[in-house]
Amino acid sequence: LSLSLCALSLLLSQFFIYRQPRLVQNWLLNPKRFCIAPHGDFAGNNDTCYWGLPSVQASDPAFPPLGYWRGYVWGPMAQLVYWSLSEYTHLPQVAAGRLALSKQMRELMLSQWHLHRHICENYNPHKSADTSHGDCSGTKFYHWGALTGLLSLLEQQK
Repeated sequence: LSLSLCALSLLLSQFFIYRQPRLVQNWLLNPKRFCIAPHGDFAGNNDTCYWGLPSVQASDPAFPPLGYWRGYVWGPMAQLVYWSLSEYTHLPQVAAGRLALSKQMRELMLSQWHLHRHICENYNPHKSADTSHGDCSGTKFYHWGALTGLLSLLEQQK
């Protein structure tokens, strides 16, 4: 299951509202899939999916050999998932998932900013960013990389 399908599923009509808490719990907050810790504190995440929200689930066979698009964390995808979760904030489990997502994405962006002063085009999901020598995996200063930090600012407005 790709992240795009998760976002699309969350954007569907109220007809599917009973599925949203289960989707958040079983997919977004699952350390073997999209690796957002329930409290946004990385608890339970392993080093290869530490930062959370890779573009393919961590248990997918295509995940380990990270490619330009496959497996990295992208700001625009994080923004789409955040907006999708915002449609169901009246459901406590979904609201908690959105808050956890915003916390982890902020910390991901700030980790690169504090270490290298970079806002990455895309981010390595590994804790040490070992496949990109501890740095961005794409362009070192790219506008949509800041969307990962924007989520926490949007969350503060709620």
